[in-house]
Amino acid sequence: MKAISLALSILTFFSCVPAYSLDLSALDKEYFIEAGDVISVNVFPAEEFSKEVTVQPDGNIEIPLLGSLKAQGLKADDLQKMLTARFSKYVSNPSITINVRKFSSNRVAVIGQILQPGYFEYREGMRLLDLVAQAGGTQDYARKDRVRIFRRLKGEDGKVTEQVIKADLEEVFSGKMDKNVLLASGDIVYIPRKPYSAASRWITDNIVPWATLFMFGITVGLVSNQN
Repeated sequence: MKAISLALSILTFFSCVPAYSLDLSALDKEYFIEAGDVISVNVFPAEEFSKEVTVQPDGNIEIPLLGSLKAQGLKADDLQKMLTARFSKYVSNPSITINVRKFSSNRVAVIGQILQPGYFEYREGMRLLDLVAQAGGTQDYARKDRVRIFRRLKGEDGKVTEQVIKADLEEVFSGKMDKNVLLASGDIVYIPRKPYSAASRWITDNIVPWATLFMFGITVGLVSNQN
């Protein structure tokens, strides 16, 4: 009876612990880090460098003191060894602990000409316009008619394939809501920049506004003279 009670106590404990709080590097040694994963990096004895980071769409993470490092495609143990070697240059006998939290399947990302690029929580029924709104809208030079959505599909055989979906935000903004693409968990949305040269962009940003004000001043002057 004591053994049964102990087993029930253990099961009850693990049923109450959120899955994301478990150390997945210990549970799944073969897991490869993916873009969108949240990684907890603990540094001892220099706790001030400990940080929780998100693997960005380009596969990199930002670590205090070390800067940008490639994490995608590494196992937790491999990342731990790499960080230990890097921190050894600045911290005496560092001890690094890595906890990988697999959030990537519940997130979508938007990059490119968007005000707040990065990852956002995925919701069932989420559409392209919802994500753009959450990210603060597009930038001035966004080429909204050339949006691309990168999606990973897993077949019945377990093989993963990449799919690229074309989207047109211009049409969505004009009211054609049938063009508002339904997103899937794990999607990465890319909004490219208009093919302006640096010179033409400078003119647009600096000359055109002043020219507009100048023409407005002339118009106001002519109207005043006529009166």
